[in-house]
Amino acid sequence: MNNIYLKKLPQQGFATTKSSLQQFVQHSYQIQHTSIFWCMSGEALFTIDGQKHRFTSGQIIICPTGSNILLLDITSDFTSRLLGLSKHIWLAARSAFSLETMQKIERRPHKCGDTELEKEFVSNIFRQIDIMDIEVTNNPQDTEFCRQNIILSVNALLLYIQRIESGTDSQAKEHSIENKDKAFYEFRTLLTQKFREERSVQYYADKMSISTRHLNAICQRVSGQNAKEIIDHYTIIELQVALMYTHKSFQELVNDFHFPDQSYLNRYFKRHTGYSLSEFRTNGVMVDDIEK
Repeated sequence: MNNIYLKKLPQQGFATTKSSLQQFVQHSYQIQHTSIFWCMSGEALFTIDGQKHRFTSGQIIICPTGSNILLLDITSDFTSRLLGLSKHIWLAARSAFSLETMQKIERRPHKCGDTELEKEFVSNIFRQIDIMDIEVTNNPQDTEFCRQNIILSVNALLLYIQRIESGTDSQAKEHSIENKDKAFYEFRTLLTQKFREERSVQYYADKMSISTRHLNAICQRVSGQNAKEIIDHYTIIELQVALMYTHKSFQELVNDFHFPDQSYLNRYFKRHTGYSLSEFRTNGVMVDDIEK
């Protein structure tokens, strides 16, 4: 990994680069940030936490923080794309998925792109990531906008991998799951657009023309959380990011997130994290107990 990549990650919360992964050959390495590898050409043989895998063109592997990888061998034409994610961006992107689903997805290769349409879908996700990387470099004031787009891009990639994982189901069941996933993705998209102004389940259900009961059922099935838990989880992550990576005053956060006043915001934040706003900003770390 080059120095520019390593420098960008803590600054903007994500970074992407192309790499032959030569530095991993016959060297054990512990992943410091959640890393998504996409094999663009060639083939590699390596272990993740002791499990051996063959990584071939078109495959994607997601390695969460703390994973130990050892690259045993690579072909001369091996090239990969690497996307590194900070903790808060990864948590936001994966919060839609249950722990059981993530255990199926992480630390092993997934073939992404059997058809030209599927290949184009995955390519477009990484193209969008490239655009955001360029945008945040040229216009640092758009960092938050870029982070939101990265979250959506990674979420779309996870949904795609989840769809691959459920490929052994019957066509009817697959169609039902796909439709429900589309509804959940619609909810997540609305949430990223409106969470600062609207945090009631009723608002999102009305926008989607479904009942709150139906919305909660969809959220529970896909993520293991109800709609309100997801709304609060997403809001808390964004408040944490604002506290850690900006110098906004508490009153500015009240205004940005449309809370009634500082006292209400402080109670809301402490109820979900165990920290007051000032305590969290002083400690300067993400709260571990929001992780699944």
